[in-house]
Amino acid sequence: MDPQLLRIESKLDQLLSAVRGRDVSKRHLNARDVELLTGLDHRTVLNRAKLPVSDRRHIPSLTLGSSRRYFERSVILRLFHLD
Repeated sequence: MDPQLLRIESKLDQLLSAVRGRDVSKRHLNARDVELLTGLDHRTVLNRAKLPVSDRRHIPSLTLGSSRRYFERSVILRLFHLD
């Protein structure tokens, strides 16, 4: 395999490890955290959270104290098959 591709692949692995490892202890994620894990734009995540529960694109969320939406890590991992 091309050495340049191997170098790029190893850097991508490092980035993914850093993103996944930096907030492993948090139970609730904000939209930007979900964006890092899934690749979906944070605005899309927020818009899908506002959809009716019957819509298949709905992403379950909760509001803790303020109007800011949070997402349970376990639900996001299960929804996007990241576990």
